[in-house]
Amino acid sequence: MPTNPRNQSQLHFPGLSTRGFYLRMAWRNIWRNKRRSLITIASILFAIFFSIVMRGFQLGSYKNMVDNVVQAYTGYIQVFDRNYQEDKIIENTILMGDGVISKIENSVNVTLALPRLESFALASSGNQTKGVLLVGTDAEKDDRLTHLSGKLVQGTYLQNSDSAALVSERLASYLKVGVGDTIVLISQGFHGAGAAAKYSVKGILRFPSPDLDNKMIYLPLEQAQQFLSAESRATSISLNLKNSKDLKKTVKILQEQLGDQYDVRSWDKILTELVQQIQSDNAGGLIMLAMLYLIIGFGVFGTVQMMTAERRREFGVVVAVGMQKGRLGLILATEMIIMGLIAIAGGILLSLPVVYLGHVYPIRLTGEMAQTIIQYGMEPIMPMAWESRFFINQTLVSLLIIIAAVIFPILSVTHLRVTKVLRS
Repeated sequence: MPTNPRNQSQLHFPGLSTRGFYLRMAWRNIWRNKRRSLITIASILFAIFFSIVMRGFQLGSYKNMVDNVVQAYTGYIQVFDRNYQEDKIIENTILMGDGVISKIENSVNVTLALPRLESFALASSGNQTKGVLLVGTDAEKDDRLTHLSGKLVQGTYLQNSDSAALVSERLASYLKVGVGDTIVLISQGFHGAGAAAKYSVKGILRFPSPDLDNKMIYLPLEQAQQFLSAESRATSISLNLKNSKDLKKTVKILQEQLGDQYDVRSWDKILTELVQQIQSDNAGGLIMLAMLYLIIGFGVFGTVQMMTAERRREFGVVVAVGMQKGRLGLILATEMIIMGLIAIAGGILLSLPVVYLGHVYPIRLTGEMAQTIIQYGMEPIMPMAWESRFFINQTLVSLLIIIAAVIFPILSVTHLRVTKVLRS
């Protein structure tokens, strides 16, 4: 007697070879026990949400710190003579007469090129004498890069045509000088030439760092060049960028344009202590993330183990009527992957508005913490980074947890003893 084709297909499960059948079976199995499935989804979802938010605050604080530090003095990139870092003497300085400034400013991604001439000098007033760091600078450009005029507590800011100096507050207090007083500077100029001159104090600057506040004197660049007999020379050229994300690319382009006689360095090659501090803090943040994911991973594994134990009899019945263990394991894996993808999508969608608002409208600190941060010349805010990479990283870690969790039910089904399960 001929067999009904429809009944035959149902008995022999040919539909199991189709992708749609696996998805339908997995989807129905997920919502058979809504509470269990929602617990699994929620645990992964909130792990992703908290990790993205935490990572956003951490990376945002690093970027804010870097921006504040590099814009306080160094700039994102500095250009030196190729020998200057090995031997920081005035003879190893950049000769600006060959149009190096215009070459740099015309380069892609560079918004400002600030030449500085730095040297050690002795500053004297009356009976007081102290070693200082003398900085000759383009006053207008320096203010655009570092907001130097914002550190002014007395007097007025420099003009490039002035024959006057700005003195840091603690140094001025030590030398017992104020606005309108005169200081004497003594140093050694280019090729050993003697350097001595008098300058009136035009303004007093306050630096957050006590070290800088004890030793800084600023002169207009031309005055410093004349004082040190180093006309058209600079020890460094500090650069500001349109987009700091293209830092490495910009360094490479500038090095190719300027040639081997110049040394082009990014801020992280100059401020190595800051880089080490960030790396150390970042390692702590990654350990916290690892602990969070470890806790969530055990939670997910426990839920999967419970789900597998509850459904052992169901698995035994399905295998007994003809379902292959491999195909049953594939359906279980599909269930976990679907729940994982729902959780990942939910976690990202939930965190996106939080991270975006934290990036555009950073949390503004108040009280003593804010005052401490302001004293170090930084804005008292907690911004969040808006970068795709940490969204992607958290997604990949979550997928690894899900894949690891899938292994247990597959192994459980593979080693399933049907007769024992059905009798229990």
